[in-house]
Amino acid sequence: MTYERTPSMSDDAIRHGSGKGWDEWVAILDAWRAGERSHREIAAYVHNEHGVDGWWAQGVAVGYERLKGRRAVGEGSDGTFSGSASKTFAVSVERLWRAWVDETERDRWLPPGTLVLRQAQESRSARFDVAGGGILALWFTDKGAKSAVQLEQEKLPSKKAAAEFRIRWKTHMAALADSFKAE
Repeated sequence: MTYERTPSMSDDAIRHGSGKGWDEWVAILDAWRAGERSHREIAAYVHNEHGVDGWWAQGVAVGYERLKGRRAVGEGSDGTFSGSASKTFAVSVERLWRAWVDETERDRWLPPGTLVLRQAQESRSARFDVAGGGILALWFTDKGAKSAVQLEQEKLPSKKAAAEFRIRWKTHMAALADSFKAE
């Protein structure tokens, strides 16, 4: 079959996780008239009627919506987009976490006022209000002598805004890496 867009998971991956490939899922969901239903309804149908685990049922629903041109890569069911970025640093996870959550340290590598801390779990995660709107979520990973941070901001208005998010935060994280080198 020919589709409008490509799903984020390959045919082999979706078959492995759900028991069916994309052509089979499209035929099943088209027959059920999934094109007239919400994302939530599609995922529930795949889970309840076809016995597919919740995460894979979501994957089938998102993939179907992408194949049918209802959703772009990175687009949520509400029509907004998510931006994400990640970087590994040659410091401990505790040091990396502190560079984000301690306002004095953060102001050395990020323009002051860019972020306001909402909540944090030591060396694991943090959430910030972003100047100009939105919430930035961070997850930290201990990699021994190194550590990594994954950033995500949801509810961005467009695919372009999501791409700009990635560029902006990659630049900020390069400044953070430089600040660690200067220590």
